[in-house]
Amino acid sequence: MPVEVGLELYGEKGVVLPFFTGHVARGLLLHMVRQIDPSAALVLHQLNVSKPYSVTPLRFRRVSRVEDGFVLDPAHPCHVSFRFLNDDLTGYLLQFFERQNSIMIFDTVFRIVSLSIKSNGYGDLEREAKAVKRFRLVFETPTYLPCLGSNYRWMFPDPVRVFCGLMRIWNKFSDGRRFSKEEYLAYKEWLSKNVGVCGYRLSTRLAVMRNKKALGFMGWCAYEMEDLKSEWNKVTVMLAKYAEYSNIGGNKTAGYGVTKTKI
Repeated sequence: MPVEVGLELYGEKGVVLPFFTGHVARGLLLHMVRQIDPSAALVLHQLNVSKPYSVTPLRFRRVSRVEDGFVLDPAHPCHVSFRFLNDDLTGYLLQFFERQNSIMIFDTVFRIVSLSIKSNGYGDLEREAKAVKRFRLVFETPTYLPCLGSNYRWMFPDPVRVFCGLMRIWNKFSDGRRFSKEEYLAYKEWLSKNVGVCGYRLSTRLAVMRNKKALGFMGWCAYEMEDLKSEWNKVTVMLAKYAEYSNIGGNKTAGYGVTKTKI
C-alpha cells in the first residue's frame, strides 16, 4: 500500500539549508530507519536498484539568502514528506517517533510537532480511476527522464516515457494487479497513438546536491486522451495519481520528480 508520511518541524535556530534540500530529506529518512534497523537502512541506500520510497525536499520560510543556501526562519514550520511504495517502511518511522520527538539537521535540533499519514491501496488507486479527456501533471521539483544507453537525459515529459516508466515502478511494488509484458507493450503502443501533449509551461532548473549537479524541468504539462472507452485511459489516470507517491523520473529518492495530478 502506498503511504505518505508528512512531518511538521520547528528548528531551534536559523540554520543555513542548501538551495535544494532533497538529499537532506533522504538523509533524514535513512537516519531514522537506521536508528531502528541498521540493516534496513543499508538496503535502502543500495546503488543502482529501484527503491520503494521517494521524498520531497524540505519546505520552509527563509529570512535571508547566503552563499551556501537560505537561512531558515525558526518562527515558522518546516515541512517534509516521505513516500513509501509499500507500507513495510512506515513502521520504522512510527517506532522512531515513539522514542523521540526531535531530530538533528546539520547542527540544529528540529522538534517534530505534528505527523500526518495519507495512504491509498493499489486496488483503491485502480478502482478510483475514471476515464478523462484531459489532465495535468504539475512538476514541483526538477524532473528528468533517464535515457538508457545515453549520457544525456530526456528533458521533456513525453507521455510514453512518463507513463511506461510509472508502469514499471507499479509492477515492481504493487501488491495487487501487475501488468504482463504483453500488456506493457500494448499500453506503450496505445500511449503513442492516443495520448498527446495539449499544453505546457516548463522551465529548467539546476539542482545542486553537495558536489553533484542535475538539470531538470519544472512547471506543468497537460495531456489529452481522445480514447475514452479504452481501459488504458483509466490506467493512465491511475498511474498519474500513483506518481504522487513514487515521483517521476530519475533520482526520486532525493526529491526529484515531485508531482501533483490535476484532473
